[in-house]
Amino acid sequence: MTFGPERLEADLRQIGFKLERVSAPDGTPFVVLPRFEVPVGQFVGRVIDLGLQATVDFPITVASAIHVRSEPHLLDLTDTVAGKRNITKSVLGPDWRYWSHNLGWSDPKTARRLISKVNKVFRDA
Repeated sequence: MTFGPERLEADLRQIGFKLERVSAPDGTPFVVLPRFEVPVGQFVGRVIDLGLQATVDFPITVASAIHVRSEPHLLDLTDTVAGKRNITKSVLGPDWRYWSHNLGWSDPKTARRLISKVNKVFRDA
């Protein structure tokens, strides 16, 4: 069984996602789900690029954030609300926003569950 970026990529592809593997300028590995349609919440139906940091030991751990690229931004730096959401610059570049969120990672630790957690971030935005 493999772990890390390769596992995340394979598992996401297995459940039907098209993706790209990219590295941030600092070398941090990511998978990007281009043209991801937000399924729930106030941004339902919006098509974005979704970046997920590929941890070295996925599925054991995941990063506590999602990275969002959209035009215009769904939420921008000024949309930070204490105790609810923290929107900051992303290591992926100026077109991206980092949405800090504790995903509450627990069993089952699968790509399907990760996408469910991402969808919860959008639902609660």
